[in-house]
Amino acid sequence: MVEIILPNFQCTSQSITAAQNGNYYELTTGSQAITDANGYLALQLTNPAGSGKTVYINTVQATSSVATIISTYKNATLNITGTPAIPHNTNWAYSDASVVTGRWVAQTSDPTSGGVLLQQINQIGGATEYNLEGLRVIPSLTTNQTYYILLQNTAANSNLSINVEWWES
Repeated sequence: MVEIILPNFQCTSQSITAAQNGNYYELTTGSQAITDANGYLALQLTNPAGSGKTVYINTVQATSSVATIISTYKNATLNITGTPAIPHNTNWAYSDASVVTGRWVAQTSDPTSGGVLLQQINQIGGATEYNLEGLRVIPSLTTNQTYYILLQNTAANSNLSINVEWWES
């Protein structure tokens, strides 16, 4: 047996450091019932114009009880008001003071307006997780910047949900 000793060695990630410093957040749509086949659940995250913060998307989780198409977009928007999705700080010693705003909608028609398609995968049902590790970087600019996740079910009477985690600096 070989034992390797590394004195004073610590392995931490940016997300762990952000959580320890109260800059790591999560939000969810919760489980949403979609009654029609080819129904949609969309979540829009917005880094508001001039926020002064850069947002680093760490993890996106999409769950479905049936086969689903998962699409992610840069700067797409919901074409309706939607329901607020409230960011929560993962470090309970800090307030839920994220610059990011979120809103979601579940409906029978595609609620997407504009944007650039970044990724699209077919999920066979169950849970899918994107471990982006901060590779989706949403800067503070003079206009709102959005990260948009769209789920489209392929069968009626399904339950869909979206969860996102990120840090800010």
